[in-house]
Amino acid sequence: MKKLTVMILTSFCIFGCTEMNRTENLLAKVDSLKIKNDSLNKIWTEKKPESNYWFDAAYDGEKFIESGITNPAEFIEKNLREKTELIPLQAVLGGTMTFGNIQLLSKEWLIADFDDGHVQGRAIYKYKLNKKGQLEFELLNSIGSE
Repeated sequence: MKKLTVMILTSFCIFGCTEMNRTENLLAKVDSLKIKNDSLNKIWTEKKPESNYWFDAAYDGEKFIESGITNPAEFIEKNLREKTELIPLQAVLGGTMTFGNIQLLSKEWLIADFDDGHVQGRAIYKYKLNKKGQLEFELLNSIGSE
């Protein structure tokens, strides 16, 4: 009986120690993953400058820069956002059409999406800076759902 008791106690000690080691290992892994997660979150939340594959401010925005406009992309986007009458769909159910994402494609084209919370669409616009330093937009094509 004494041998059986010693064997049982020894088994519990070995099993208990093994489980403690596993628990400690798992806790160490959890801590390691938390550190990695925090560093990844930091990378994602840091504000990075917007990059646009299609529009190079120095090349495509040259005419704007020569006219004294230091940030051509911002200037173009701001001007389009103010011209909601260029949106080819009418708002419904009391909504108001607004532009969402705007992507400059070159020194003369851009694509923009728009919606009022009920209907949405996308359009391609041609734009140019006139002699008075104002932007002129022309709707080239659009798709949308009503």
